[in-house]
Amino acid sequence: MKIKLTKLPKSEVQLDVTLDEKEFAAYHDKGFKAVQGMVEIDGFRKGNAPENIIVQKYGEMTILEEMANYALRDAYVEAVKEHKLVPVADPKVTINKIAKGSPLELTMIVPVLPEVTLPKYKKLAEEKAKEHVVENVSDKDIDDVIEELRKGRVHQHDHDHNHEGHDHHDHEGHDHSHDHTPVEGEEKDVPLPEVNDAFAQSFGPEFTSVTDLKKKIGENLKLEKEQKTREKRRTAIVDALIAETKADLPEAMIEQELDRMFAQFKHDITRFGGTFEDYMKHAGKTEEEIRATWRDDAVKRSMSQLVLAEIARAEKIVPTDEEIETELVRLLATVQDADEERARAYLYQALSNEKVLAFLEESK
Repeated sequence: MKIKLTKLPKSEVQLDVTLDEKEFAAYHDKGFKAVQGMVEIDGFRKGNAPENIIVQKYGEMTILEEMANYALRDAYVEAVKEHKLVPVADPKVTINKIAKGSPLELTMIVPVLPEVTLPKYKKLAEEKAKEHVVENVSDKDIDDVIEELRKGRVHQHDHDHNHEGHDHHDHEGHDHSHDHTPVEGEEKDVPLPEVNDAFAQSFGPEFTSVTDLKKKIGENLKLEKEQKTREKRRTAIVDALIAETKADLPEAMIEQELDRMFAQFKHDITRFGGTFEDYMKHAGKTEEEIRATWRDDAVKRSMSQLVLAEIARAEKIVPTDEEIETELVRLLATVQDADEERARAYLYQALSNEKVLAFLEESK
């Protein structure tokens, strides 16, 4: 078996495979057995029809094609091993020459994991991290929340009051409790509750004073700011890395990402009680048109995954078995009928990404 490898653009390789007639003929028994197991011929039990009858009814090519299937599987496995290929999708196969008693020639186009040339990622990450620093929580921030809480109390009071008046019907059965429409600025007449210890205590037994309430608000705002800043910082780091990384994405990788995005999208629509068909009608677009508009996003997602995986490899960042098991228990408890192996693979990637992002944020 001869295998010639040619590198193509967009991270694809072409494998030209040739088997001489003897090598190809060696697949005869396997090919014949496969066909024999599939065909049904009157007068014979399935799997028992003799070859001459099968050839008479279905032609020689049926057996030759099955032989070629077995041959190309072996050639594919051998090429992947020999050239250390990492395929990202199934190969596209073209049979160039096939006939009884002659060599088999076929071509496989295989999309493979692209070579990734990373920039100086630690330096880049450090620069971006400096641009996104968590702001301190100011007294004004806390006062703004208190003000919202005071207004909230007034609305709640009005709401409760209206509900009490729900049964006021006049003799014709009309309900007048909602006839009154508030005009702009009217609610200013309603006094806001005073900010004192009693006001603080109304939010629960853990608040004994205004100081307690302000402290808790401050803590929550700090967490919120940290969370938002971390998200912005991470996005900025990943965007900068993608822009500076060299990698030739195979089309198949982008298509797979689009498939994933679509599957998630359909899942979200049905989760909220809609149907995908209704959505498509409403949007007035075909699936192809939507995929086209999402393409850039799919490229970006594929690139970010490549970049993070490459940094994980370079820095030897891997999630521990314990970390994966802990998350797996949590995931299997929340997702019904989850496939454990797929869940494990997903978690490995997610935890690995999380660790790489944390590593980049701390880069000095």
